[in-house]
Amino acid sequence: MLIVGAGPAGSTTARYCAGKDLDVLLIDRRNEIGYPVQCGEFLPDAKEMYSMFPKTMDLEELFRLENKCVAGESDYIDLISPKGKVYRCDFVGSTLDRRVFDKHLVKLAVEAGARLETKTSFLSMSDGIARTTMGDIEAKVIVGADGPNSRTARQAGLRNPEERYPAVTCQTTVKFEPTIKMYFGGLAPGGYAWVIPKRNGANVGMGFNPKLINERPRVLFDRFVAKLGIDHSDVTMGFVPQSGPLDRTVIGSTLLVGDAAGHVMPTNGGGIPLAMIAGRIAGQTVREHLKNGVSLMEYERRWKTVLGKPLANSLRTRKLGDIFFPTDRRTEFAMAVLGKRGLARAIKCRKVFYLM
Repeated sequence: MLIVGAGPAGSTTARYCAGKDLDVLLIDRRNEIGYPVQCGEFLPDAKEMYSMFPKTMDLEELFRLENKCVAGESDYIDLISPKGKVYRCDFVGSTLDRRVFDKHLVKLAVEAGARLETKTSFLSMSDGIARTTMGDIEAKVIVGADGPNSRTARQAGLRNPEERYPAVTCQTTVKFEPTIKMYFGGLAPGGYAWVIPKRNGANVGMGFNPKLINERPRVLFDRFVAKLGIDHSDVTMGFVPQSGPLDRTVIGSTLLVGDAAGHVMPTNGGGIPLAMIAGRIAGQTVREHLKNGVSLMEYERRWKTVLGKPLANSLRTRKLGDIFFPTDRRTEFAMAVLGKRGLARAIKCRKVFYLM
C-alpha cells in the first residue's frame, strides 16, 4: 500500500492500516514533516467534535495529544463584524504546534509498522505502478492524501475540489488573550482573518474567496498584520477546499482522504480533525480490503455516514454567506440578524435557521 502525503490525513491512514502483516509506505515531498505550516493549527476538543459530528466514535483516543504538541488552549471564539462588534461563542480546543504535531502522528504510524520516505514526490501512476522520484512502486492500493491540488486524484481520474480559497498565515511572538478571533468583512473578502492564540504568541492568517478579491492575497494579508501592529515570521500561502467533500473519493484501487477529498468544514476552514477522522476510516477500510476482501467503496460509505450531513449543512451556510457577505454593510446586517446563536450554529456546522 502506498500513501501519498504525510500530513494528518496520510499519517492517520498509515497508522490504522499498518501492521507486521502489511507493507505500508508513506511518502512526502517535504524535507521536514510538519514544515512549513500552512494552516491555523487549531484542533477542537473531542466534545466539540461529537457535538458537530455526532456519529463519530472514540475521538478521545484519536485526538490524544502529547503535551509537546499543544501550544495553547482556548474556550471561546470571538466573531468580529466589520464595525468591530464582537459575538463571543463557546468553543473549546487546542492550538497545535504543527511542526511537532505532524511528526508525532508520523511517529505513531511508524510505530504501527509503516515506513516513511521524505523528499519523495509522486509523479504518475498506471496499472498499479506509482512512479515517484525514488523509483517505481507497485501498490495494491494508493491513497491520495496530498492536499487540495492532489496529483494522485488527477492521475486516478478523480477531480480536485472545485473551490480552493487562497490562505496566508504567519507566526508571531506577540501574546493575545486565550480566545480565538475571527474577523469578517472587506479585510478578507468572502472569508475571514484570524488570530489563534498560543502560550508564546499566535498563529495569524486570513483566507479569501478568490472571486471577490481584486488585490493579491499577500497585499490584503500585509494590511491586516499592519492593522494588528505585530512583528511576524514564517509567512506561508496555501489553498483551502471550500466546495464541500467530493462526491466520489474512490476509483479502482485509489482513494482520497483529507484536503484531497474536500474533507474541510466550509464555514470555518477546519480540516485537521476531519483529516484524522477520515484517515482512520480509510486505514481501517484498506486493511479490511487487503486482508478480507472488503470493497474499498466501504470507505466512501463510512465517511459519508459520519461526516456527510454536517458538512452539507456547513456548505449550505457558506453559500448563504456568499450572498449576504459580499460587502461590509451586508456582512454587518447579516451578523446582526443571525446573532450570537445563529453565528455559533454556523461555525459548528449546524443549520443556521431551523427551517433550512
